[in-house]
Amino acid sequence: MRILKVLALCILGGAVTAFAVANRAPVRFVLDPLSPFSDKSLVPSVEAPLFVFLFAALFVGIFLGAAAVWIGQGRWRSAARIKSKEAVLWKREAEALKAGLQSAPGAGAPAAMRPLRTYLN
Repeated sequence: MRILKVLALCILGGAVTAFAVANRAPVRFVLDPLSPFSDKSLVPSVEAPLFVFLFAALFVGIFLGAAAVWIGQGRWRSAARIKSKEAVLWKREAEALKAGLQSAPGAGAPAAMRPLRTYLN
């Protein structure tokens, strides 16, 4: 299984490299889309190879998607946090009750204690 992961990463790396080499021509990214016919030297712009802008857009999209999923799952994380706190309280209460039963006078094992039934027996 590990060799398949390494092979897949090598293929993916080769594809990314080929994509970057094929899109290495410099392009200008103009930061003023409202005046496309103005003097290009006065408008703020960035010039870089095309693959830089494409990879930047990809990473921004991944980040925004992850943030949207994280925000969308907030109520489930909150519910899990509350349930976890409840479970800790129930466990403490059960341990306190067990300790109280063991310290009570005549506290031995009950005479007719049956084992719990499970689906296995």
